Amino acid sequence: MATLAEFRVQNPDYNDMPDVALADALHSKYYADIPKPQFYKQLGLVGADIPGAANVTTMQPKPVSMQDRLMGLVETPAIMAGQVGQMVATPVARMFGEAYGGYGTPQGKEMGQKAAQVTSQQFYQPRTETGPDIVNQLGKALSALPPTYGALGNKLSVLSGPAISQARNIAAPAVASTQQRMAALLQPQNPQMVGMGAASTNPALVRQERALQQNIPLTKGEQLQDFGLLKRESDLPKENPELAKGLTEFKQTQKESILRRFQQMADQTGAEYADPTAYRKVGSLVDNALVKEFDAKELKVNKAYEAARNAGETKQVVSTAPLEQWLETNAPEAISVSAINTIGAKLEQLKKIKNGQVTIDDLEELYKSAGQLGEAGKPSGLFMKQVKGVINEMTEGAGGDLYRAARVQRAELGRDFENTYRVAKLLGTRGGYADRAIALDDVFSNIVLDGSLEEMRTVTKLLKKGGPQGQQAYAELQGQTIQYMKDQLTKNAGGQLSFAKLKTAIDTLDREDKLVYMFGKQGRETLVDVRNVIQDALVKPEGAVNYSNSGSVIARYFDALTKSISPKFAKDFMKNREVKKQVEESTKYNALADALKGTK
Repeated sequence: MATLAEFRVQNPDYNDMPDVALADALHSKYYADIPKPQFYKQLGLVGADIPGAANVTTMQPKPVSMQDRLMGLVETPAIMAGQVGQMVATPVARMFGEAYGGYGTPQGKEMGQKAAQVTSQQFYQPRTETGPDIVNQLGKALSALPPTYGALGNKLSVLSGPAISQARNIAAPAVASTQQRMAALLQPQNPQMVGMGAASTNPALVRQERALQQNIPLTKGEQLQDFGLLKRESDLPKENPELAKGLTEFKQTQKESILRRFQQMADQTGAEYADPTAYRKVGSLVDNALVKEFDAKELKVNKAYEAARNAGETKQVVSTAPLEQWLETNAPEAISVSAINTIGAKLEQLKKIKNGQVTIDDLEELYKSAGQLGEAGKPSGLFMKQVKGVINEMTEGAGGDLYRAARVQRAELGRDFENTYRVAKLLGTRGGYADRAIALDDVFSNIVLDGSLEEMRTVTKLLKKGGPQGQQAYAELQGQTIQYMKDQLTKNAGGQLSFAKLKTAIDTLDREDKLVYMFGKQGRETLVDVRNVIQDALVKPEGAVNYSNSGSVIARYFDALTKSISPKFAKDFMKNREVKKQVEESTKYNALADALKGTK
């Protein structure tokens, strides 16, 4: 925490406020959880806890040790770097804050001041008293040198103008998004309400609790969704690969945890073959289960009709006029749908053989022919379905009780299998492998992805009622659905995870209520939580990732400055210490733990 004196240097607008009043204001707004005496002590106030204390801070002098002098020299480059950053970034932040609040308005000025204050606090703060003294003396010496001495001879302040101009040019295309981020930064935090295992209303705590539940680690920047931290976590491994090795390893562990979470969810469905190479195997299991159930029900229907025939109930003569009328009406369609002509030819042959006395048995054979001629999803399938409907109307009420019972069973078979487009196409395998309407590799897509919820429900209900084999086939569809999501996540070049494709997959299934149907409400919530955690981990705000890995004018000046004015051991020491500290901060941070401890 900066002392009050340092705060005044950074925020000269408050110089007209007495020390105690300023300290009380800071304590009330930002540090209410710290006891006042302790807070005053940290600010460097003496006697400030006594009412009516003097308005001027009295600092107790203390001797400067040799260690303090050495450490001051070591941290001098970092202090200078922080001051340059403050000079450049603080005016830019103030500019965006005022732009959001409204230039020239009291609100705009207040938001600009807050933005500048928040930004200023992000830079390096001195750890020793001797460091700032050295910087001040060095500044005086540099200011006396002519500009021709290059970067070393220029005042630090000469960077402000060019850097701000550069910042404006960079930010111009995205002013709106920057203003939104600035506005979010200036919003007061929601009160923390941690307890009973529930997440706080603070978004960072919600993100971290969600991540912990899914066993997927997040960096500090990802938990807080802080633009500056996210950018730093992106840049560190590129700029300091060895020092930032811990952060690189953390991200690799995160990726492995994400993929492992999908495998865990797939295992929980009871699937045995959920795997990128198992689409054909899953298709075969589903197909076999459906065909087995269809064959069993068809056998029952055939036995029911056989009983009706043995009882003589299918010998009744039935008028064929309704079917003849249908054939005449649809004669023009027969030009392109040959199945219509085939049914007409078969009917004429029956009438000729039976001398016009066509029985229920004869029409049942014609019914079977229509089923064989119709192809699901094609015009022949549509017209042959109509033929079967006409035959059912012709035989309605005919025959006896056994025949009518057989008709009910046959109607149920047709409703569940033959008249359902998705199921009928799957049953194409009954004609032999070469005649499949749907390849085994595409069975999963046909059921889960391509059809409507109602079509998927029709197919999966049959599997659920199909005994152990059908139930296992349904579990394989569930597991392969999880695998499909994982496939979308990993479908990207260079081994990178693709959140956009995963989001599309999950959101599409969710919009159609397929997630709730397949996994229940709790399962659906788990999948949405996993999606949101992955979004926190992978999706960065625009500008937070420096893909070109090119430094700004400030960073380049920093390098030149530190090389010129500091010994190599000091520069390396400070760099190593800062990078290691930043890596540890990013990889060890836990928003929930800090909230429980009351940490700011």
